[in-house]
Amino acid sequence: MREMQKELGMATGVLEYHLNYLVKEGLLTTYTDGRKKRFYSAEKVGSPQKKLLSYLRQKHPRRILTLSLQDGGTDIGEITKECGISKSAASFNIEGLMNAGYIEKRGERYFAKNPEELAKMLITYRESYLDDVVDRFLDSFAGL
Repeated sequence: MREMQKELGMATGVLEYHLNYLVKEGLLTTYTDGRKKRFYSAEKVGSPQKKLLSYLRQKHPRRILTLSLQDGGTDIGEITKECGISKSAASFNIEGLMNAGYIEKRGERYFAKNPEELAKMLITYRESYLDDVVDRFLDSFAGL
């Protein structure tokens, strides 16, 4: 909602009123992850996709998921480097993604559990991420 508010230049109350109206009319659906309430097109985004999109809208989980798609997966060192975060912050994000069922650990490496679905979501919503890690992956993916 904050992103929409900035983009549209609307007061919070006005935007909230209109979003709630669109939800009530069935044009939008919502998904709440922790403290954030996210809005989705009712026609285009199904329930399983909402949860994944919620993670993809967050910088560090999105980068970890993207790195997990590489041949050979990724490890904690690469994650901390690419995300610019501490090992404990990386572990926190990895644990959340593992609990959500999006990545798995094999040895010391992390791999996407459903790489086809994840790649499809990254491609579909690519323009909304503005992330060099996603761009590098998708550019290499497109070259295959």
